[in-house]
Amino acid sequence: MKKENIFVETYGCQMNEYDSDRIINSLDANPVSDAKSADIIIVNTCAIREKADHKAISATGKYQKLKKENPNLIIGMSGCVAQLYGKKLLKDIPYLDFVLGPRGIPKLPEIIKGIKDGTSHRTIETSMDVQDVFDVNPYHQEGKIAGFVSIQQGCNKRCAYCIVPTTRGNEINRPMKDILEESRILISKGAKEITYIGQTVNSWKYEKLKFYELLNHLQELEGLERIRFTTSFPRDITSKMISSMKNNNKVCRQLHLPVQSGSNDVLKEMNRTYSIEWYRDSIMKLKEAMPDLALSTDIIIGFGNESDNDFEQTMNLINDIRFDTIYSFKYSVRPGTPGEKMEFHVPDKVASERLQILQSRQREITLQSNAEKVGKIFDVLIEGRSKQNPDDLFGRTTHNKVVNIKNIGAKNIGKILRVKIIDAMQNSLVGELN
Repeated sequence: MKKENIFVETYGCQMNEYDSDRIINSLDANPVSDAKSADIIIVNTCAIREKADHKAISATGKYQKLKKENPNLIIGMSGCVAQLYGKKLLKDIPYLDFVLGPRGIPKLPEIIKGIKDGTSHRTIETSMDVQDVFDVNPYHQEGKIAGFVSIQQGCNKRCAYCIVPTTRGNEINRPMKDILEESRILISKGAKEITYIGQTVNSWKYEKLKFYELLNHLQELEGLERIRFTTSFPRDITSKMISSMKNNNKVCRQLHLPVQSGSNDVLKEMNRTYSIEWYRDSIMKLKEAMPDLALSTDIIIGFGNESDNDFEQTMNLINDIRFDTIYSFKYSVRPGTPGEKMEFHVPDKVASERLQILQSRQREITLQSNAEKVGKIFDVLIEGRSKQNPDDLFGRTTHNKVVNIKNIGAKNIGKILRVKIIDAMQNSLVGELN
């Protein structure tokens, strides 16, 4: 029987990318890059900010014409916006056939079957009671060098600004044997690097096992060259985790550790459960163990009663630590979060100005950091053809820096090569074989 064509448009984080691959695999469908050739179209959405969920909802509109041309076309919405708005989406978007929350992916084949045979119509699956959230492994393209494995779903942290507990539920940690099994599947299909993902990935625990022990087991996987993980929670950085990172030669020298603010007052309003002193101390311990560790972070501007002094403390933090990358945003009130009930006193204009100041300074730091790498030699895992120039190849350093390399053949894809950096841009490096 011919496989159906599926087109999945993905918004948001790496967890959503992973879920999109699970959607494809759950239906045993053929992924296509052109929606016009699809039998099933699914928009996998993000609700982390108001702008993101509006963008995702409006994205479905461009497929309405295709539905008119082909009434048998199935159009669905999945992800966090689907979980958040549920019935309202079906009411507002008449050409939508189903709405599917993140935990409902294992039920997708049943939903599609029901739509086709007429036993169900305009289905909603947003139950949080689904426990078999890891039952469906993702589709993984043969020969793809880097992949994701989810080790955790949901979150128990209850940060005041965050919608994740509302849309993805409480934390569920995946058994280690399943993590290892999926990792081996990816490796057998050509993966050399795996990023292990979770909302607070380093809080993972299963039975008596802790996250640092999982890292030790992952190192033993034959054929796996590199290990990354994201997103880590500052309060769960431990000495054993740092030691495991340091002594595990497959763990990349890169860590994403969201701080959100440099002010204790703002962190308290956010319910982040750590102080800025705790965060700085954790960074110091990480850097003592791994001096070349590249750090990235998230920062929210304009939360709560953020004052000029609070913002100044955030700027002091980024100047002191000199993060490799910062993902920064203005605060956006999310429904169902504790922040929805709070009063906010930062005018939008002020928040925008602060965000511009922070992002401008971070661009300077990132460019300076990149420029310092010119003339140095790094091990680069070659992942594929460059987006800038298909004749070139690109790869990443252990620090997660993209390097574009000229004049090397496709036979090098999947290899770790010694590369000398000859030029630096804002978001990438240029190298040549050493």
